[in-house]
Amino acid sequence: MYKCYLCGRGDTALLEGYVKGVGAVLLCPDCWRKLAEENKLLAGSSGGGCNC
Repeated sequence: MYKCYLCGRGDTALLEGYVKGVGAVLLCPDCWRKLAEENKLLAGSSGGGCNC
């Protein structure tokens, strides 16, 4: 089962994000939003969904 790269949450849909210094990872909506607000996502991180 896939889990959020940051918090380990696996009970929700995951979003793909490109994190500065890390690369492409799967994130829960809360962590994706937090990183977006902190400007830690690279341009082009659309939050594309994953049917995991």
